[in-house]
Amino acid sequence: MQKFFKAIAKVFFFTILFCSSVYAENITGSGNEVAENTDEQQNIAGDDTDVTVKSSFTLERSASSIKTNNHANTTIVVESGATVSATNSNAIQAADSETGRLLITNSGTIKATSSKAINLKDAQKATITNNSGGIIQANTNTISMLEASDDVVDDIIINNYGTIFATDSSDDDTNTIKSDNSSTNVTINNFKGGHIYHTSESAVVVAGGSATLTNSGKIENKDGPSQNAITLSTDEGATGATLILKDSGIVIGKINITQSGHTIKVNHGMGQSYYYDTTGGGDYDLEDLDGNIIVKGSVGSVGQGGNEILDELLGQKSINLRKSISKFKRSEQYLNQEDAWTEMFTSFEKRQGEKESLRLEHNNLRAGANIIQPGQNSNQILSIETGRQEFSKDHNIDRVSISAGLLLDEKLTKFNSNSETFFVMGVTLNKSTRRILTNTTTSGSLDIEDDYFNYDAVLGTKFLNDEIPDFSYSIGYSFTPDHEESHYYKWNKKDFINASVALSDEYLILSDNKSKLYFNWLADFREAIMENTQEFRVNNVLAEYQADDDLSREITITAGIDYEFQPIENSLLSINLDGLYSSQETFGAQAKLYYKSIF
Repeated sequence: MQKFFKAIAKVFFFTILFCSSVYAENITGSGNEVAENTDEQQNIAGDDTDVTVKSSFTLERSASSIKTNNHANTTIVVESGATVSATNSNAIQAADSETGRLLITNSGTIKATSSKAINLKDAQKATITNNSGGIIQANTNTISMLEASDDVVDDIIINNYGTIFATDSSDDDTNTIKSDNSSTNVTINNFKGGHIYHTSESAVVVAGGSATLTNSGKIENKDGPSQNAITLSTDEGATGATLILKDSGIVIGKINITQSGHTIKVNHGMGQSYYYDTTGGGDYDLEDLDGNIIVKGSVGSVGQGGNEILDELLGQKSINLRKSISKFKRSEQYLNQEDAWTEMFTSFEKRQGEKESLRLEHNNLRAGANIIQPGQNSNQILSIETGRQEFSKDHNIDRVSISAGLLLDEKLTKFNSNSETFFVMGVTLNKSTRRILTNTTTSGSLDIEDDYFNYDAVLGTKFLNDEIPDFSYSIGYSFTPDHEESHYYKWNKKDFINASVALSDEYLILSDNKSKLYFNWLADFREAIMENTQEFRVNNVLAEYQADDDLSREITITAGIDYEFQPIENSLLSINLDGLYSSQETFGAQAKLYYKSIF
């Protein structure tokens, strides 16, 4: 009986060997092509070998459709429209590739009905590139980089521009890309346009060992944001994994952190707001590569544009009022104490960003009116303004403000020159909308809102001179109470005082019976002389922001022309055009319009 079973076993062994040899082609050298539909295994049998599956053809068998073990300088290419398929596991098996570089380039489809579309067990020195339009899929562990006992996974690079996914929706430990906890030098790059996804309670990508995962595309757990998208894991006491979230890359699902020694770096751009929910008991370090303040407890940051720019806005209000007052002082209303003088204005400024000082790029469009009612000893000022600031990185603030105050009549100073003083107080309604990147929604982003007021006051005095330019100074104060955005971000109260000094002058360069042309200029230096640290919270974790010194001071130069003419009798039309430049690389233009008709 024992001899019978041995005979049966030998027959079975040789049958398997015979079938394997019948359906396998051993290939070596260059120029190997699969140019027909076939189920014949491409078994790479030597070093310096390449094989290409040509477009429109399918290589399909139960397992290991292309196989290479421990061969140097192997290249596998799957062209667009071509398919390498395993009806069971291991569409491409590339185990123990430690003697030389393995290159796998896919522009078509690599798939396994069960597990491991690409199996890199104990592999070293391998690069996988999945091009745009390329698909790599399996039921689970689509790209697997696991180690056997006493072996290593080392020096693996995965570059994805296409789609890599797993279809297993069970609760088991299934993933799309997985590296072993003791693997070294594993690099996974999901570029813009790349999509890696899964539907499972397990993570889509497990960056194990000292792996580095960089995402500029989309990593998605299709089971929802409450599940894990990325897991950082490593052997206890070993060097941890590194996760780099950059550009406008999207993560849908939690970041699960186990063990310690991991690093999360964010490179979404200066001023970009984001909030990533984390889970697990692991330890990690945080770094924002653009200099934004990053907050631990989750992974969060928020652009500071809404509060950082208030100092500049107050300075612009002071300049705007001083220039309008100069025009009012030579108007008929002021000379004859007639009805109110009203000037309409619109302006546009663009500020360049700077990483060193965290100066945020933005556009500022404003429109409004300055109204001055003449009176004995003093003149009443009313200023109404609306505008929008558009910061880079999806943050807009719409503002409506109203200010009121007095312009006192000229007084003779002890220097035998006249001076004039104005004082205004104002309130501004700010409506902020910002889009943040987050792993807590099915879109990978979230629109949040905030409505809040801030209050300010400006006191200014100008010394009028006939022979030399006029000299002026102003003091401004701003206060913003506590306010809270609709998700994640809370702001503590903020106030500051700024001071400015300026030289200005105006020249009449053309005059006739019908028209006058003036040229004016102003040079203003502004600096914050008292400013508290902005305290804010990201998901109730306290953080602080202190503006860079370069953002607390500014030199502004404006120059322009003012053209007055009478289109018809008993009427006056004035058009003012100004250009602006500041030391904070702000460029701008302003237009003012005044019209009066006397009947």
